[in-house]
Amino acid sequence: MESLLQDLRFGFRILLRSPGITLAVIVALTLGIGANAAMFSLVDALLLHPLRYSDPATLAMVFDRDPQGVAQTASPANFIDWRKAKSFSELAGWRGGSYVITGGDRPEQVFGASVTANFFKTLGVKPILGRTFLADEDGIDNPASASKVAMIGARFWQENFGSDPNVLGRQINLNGIPYAIVGVTPPEFQFMSRQPRVWIPLIVNRQNRDYHSLLVVGRLRTRREVAGAEMATLADSLAREYPKSNKGWSIEVDDLMEWVINRGFRTRLLLLFGAVGLVLLIACTNIASLLLARSATRNREVAVRISLGATRARLTRQLLTESVLLACAGGAAGIGLAWWLIRIAPAILPPAALSTAAPIELNRLVVLFSVAITAVTGVLFGIAPALAATRFDIQSSLKDSSRGSTGGPAKQRFRQIMVAAEVAVALMLLAGAGLMIESLQKMNQIDLGFDPRHVLTLRLFLPSAQYDSVKAYRFHREALDRIAALPGVESVTVASNLPLERAVTMEVPFDLPNAPPRDLAERPGVGYISISSEYVKTLAIPVKRGRPFTDADNRNAPPVAIVNEAFVERYFPGQNPVGQRLLLNRPILGGTGFEESIYPEIVGVIGNVKLDNLLARTDPLLYVPQAQNVWSSVSYFAVRTATEGASLAPAIRRALMELDKDEPVDQLSSFDQILVSHMAEPRFQTQLMGAFALVALMLAIVGIYGVNAYAVEQRRNEIGLRMALGATPGQVVREILKQGMRLTAIGIAVGLAGAVAIASLLKSVLVGVSATDPMTLGCVALLLALVAATACYIPARRATHIDPAIALRQE
Repeated sequence: MESLLQDLRFGFRILLRSPGITLAVIVALTLGIGANAAMFSLVDALLLHPLRYSDPATLAMVFDRDPQGVAQTASPANFIDWRKAKSFSELAGWRGGSYVITGGDRPEQVFGASVTANFFKTLGVKPILGRTFLADEDGIDNPASASKVAMIGARFWQENFGSDPNVLGRQINLNGIPYAIVGVTPPEFQFMSRQPRVWIPLIVNRQNRDYHSLLVVGRLRTRREVAGAEMATLADSLAREYPKSNKGWSIEVDDLMEWVINRGFRTRLLLLFGAVGLVLLIACTNIASLLLARSATRNREVAVRISLGATRARLTRQLLTESVLLACAGGAAGIGLAWWLIRIAPAILPPAALSTAAPIELNRLVVLFSVAITAVTGVLFGIAPALAATRFDIQSSLKDSSRGSTGGPAKQRFRQIMVAAEVAVALMLLAGAGLMIESLQKMNQIDLGFDPRHVLTLRLFLPSAQYDSVKAYRFHREALDRIAALPGVESVTVASNLPLERAVTMEVPFDLPNAPPRDLAERPGVGYISISSEYVKTLAIPVKRGRPFTDADNRNAPPVAIVNEAFVERYFPGQNPVGQRLLLNRPILGGTGFEESIYPEIVGVIGNVKLDNLLARTDPLLYVPQAQNVWSSVSYFAVRTATEGASLAPAIRRALMELDKDEPVDQLSSFDQILVSHMAEPRFQTQLMGAFALVALMLAIVGIYGVNAYAVEQRRNEIGLRMALGATPGQVVREILKQGMRLTAIGIAVGLAGAVAIASLLKSVLVGVSATDPMTLGCVALLLALVAATACYIPARRATHIDPAIALRQE
């Protein structure tokens, strides 16, 4: 301990003698360690511990899978039977939805969920106030015991009740029905990337096996494979007992984590984490080069200490202690920087960038990670200078100390290797950033299938308890007429879903006219959207064949349908579907089932549009006239305006409020804003990758310049002698440039090989561009070569100003 304290005291004194170098190293480490710690906090919150539930490893999602292999949510009656499985200690159901809250200053539309009473128990989530639902409050086993109680989210509690601890027992009106508040959920609690503001008990229809609407989560009491085998046996049993609804269906048990974390998001986040780690590695190589250069000036000191009896191991430990001191100072400041970055992260990150509500914080794991990389960093950049400083000829160093010692060929080669490594890493990061920038540009050029310019959108929720199909249709027609009459409105439409909306498109069973007769369970499903007659015109969707809907396609007219091109490619390849009839089971408004089969005629084919995921292949879609099937209580309006429509928003809101004062009109935006929201996450990730690449490029330039400047300084006398013997300035510049560019060329070659090697990782996050795109890689290599040439030229040019007479006198 005495020896260690002596090393620490001596190390402090040595560092204070060179405040410039010490400050430069600490600043570089602060930036590198701070950025890595902040990125690790994101990885911890979004990848390592995104589920703030009790023992998340034992949680699983349970899905139905239809005969076509498509995963579906569970039907209520099937869910009741699933609860008999012995592989699960708990099985809970969840159904998201919109709720209109009335009784306050103004009506408010919020996202909420209805859940089985054991939902919170299944996840192991405890309320911060009050209680969760009691076992019989959902009425699954006894419908008479169903209760009108609700839990509210922490944010809703804060905003609407001022965090009043006496909120328990108070009533809120949800869709016109009073519910008593019994508990408040934790602020970080969410489910399936959604954070409902209100929770109510789920009323389950024990007889319905056709309408799949429940997300099911279970707590495993055995291995997932065992549970999967049991559920497969149960699926076969249900298929035999209820062939009309379950024939050909299977049950799938999946890890909850896989459903929470998007695979593409995981890849992009890990790439960014790797990128910031590489930036720290480049910073370490620069620091090592700097300390290696400084160690050459301490050769006499080290030689004297060895002559007085110090061992090389003792001196190496002393020099490593100095490096670790530097790392500790940089690490402490880096943790402070990480704390600040985490504090401002919510304001920097786009809203859609966080896939969970897990808090991003400087927790114990993040601090331990920061301490670990601080220790590794200190050894990493300190070991080479420490070893180099103690491995030299003592007698030569003592004799030559008056004139200064050269770095020696071994030290010079080490610095050259590190510069080549910096160039390679910088090229890999630049290539990644360049490919992501090109991919972002391709995303901006994706054909959406419609014209989003000058279109306002809004979302309304008409509670089925107050609006049956007749009243809902009347409300929609009056709303369309009022909005269409506003100055500046070119056309307006209403639909059950709009392009780019983050909503789940409903699937309904259908069949082709030439298919053999089969039960509802065996029929394929198709995306189903109910639209008004102006839908195609308002969104400027191209009509490929046939015609769009007209006002004549009303409830008294024969049933008709429109399909998209993806539908034709899958079910009518090489044929004209116009005039063909389909077998279709339409959904029932406000219910949980389907109507009896009808046979609508296909009257038109329209182009494919992007509904949500801009990168996903368009699925088959079937459109029906809203007048013939007003099925959804959630409706979307789209208003095409002659100019920018923001000024029309207040008038549209007033027109709708005049129809129903209790109908909130809060979610009014434009397609341009929605598109910006879709692009926010990839744009931010690209900007972050570009920033890391730019820092890496700057560090590489500093490294190249530093090595060449140091080499010129070490060869000062040699260059002076050569110029005295007739060497021209051009020859001196060419030789130094040649030496520097040789290192750059090696680094570029290694970097290109590395970029090709990680192409498989980049492939999954790129759009419309190859991960080994030769144009991007070539441009990045050329850019790096040009900036490296500039970094080499400056010290080379300075070398030509060496006075030969001074060099001769020194010799």
